[in-house]
Amino acid sequence: MKTIYNNLTVSNNPIVSHNLAIIRDKNTNPEIFRASLLRISRIIMSKAFVNVPMTTKKVETPLMETEVRVIDTTAEFIIAPVLRTGLVFSEIALDLLPFARVHHIGLYRDEETLKPVPYYNKLPRKFKSPDDTYVYILDPMLATGGSGSAAIQLFTDLGVLQKNITFISLISSPEGIDNVFAKFPDIKLITGAIDETLNNVGYILPGLGDAGDRTFNT
Repeated sequence: MKTIYNNLTVSNNPIVSHNLAIIRDKNTNPEIFRASLLRISRIIMSKAFVNVPMTTKKVETPLMETEVRVIDTTAEFIIAPVLRTGLVFSEIALDLLPFARVHHIGLYRDEETLKPVPYYNKLPRKFKSPDDTYVYILDPMLATGGSGSAAIQLFTDLGVLQKNITFISLISSPEGIDNVFAKFPDIKLITGAIDETLNNVGYILPGLGDAGDRTFNT
């Protein structure tokens, strides 16, 4: 039985379900795979940004002055795609939140130990105001949770509050979700689907194979 977490959101959007079916199909070519991935990411990403802080300002419409609600851009917003497939998500994230900063995170999984191995990290040594920094980690496949937890740890080590961190995935395994929430119970996790389990080499079942290879035709 899958554990219920208050901070977990699973998309029930028909467009997401339809395009997940397309990218799960092993016969889907890379062009169609990427197009479907973009459609899914736009819908999922719109759920991710509901926690951005808001403020008010006055504007002049063609008829009168009125007060409107806008995103508080004095806060710091970080888009953190985990290389490689997170790059596709980042296109949509920046389109929706164009004043965010992008910090790429390079992690790969050791095929023998299934542990994350970092190879690229250009995060700053500190954030100006960690309490007012909002982070969106983009990693389409949440499998064992090792890489996801490692990415989250990079930001909590810099003082970013767990409640200000949102992890966004395309497909997640129950094991990965449990492992991430065991270490970081206060983050938000948004996913397009929760699959059945992991196989003995840490791949999600039924899954869709290697998302990076299928996205970039490698």
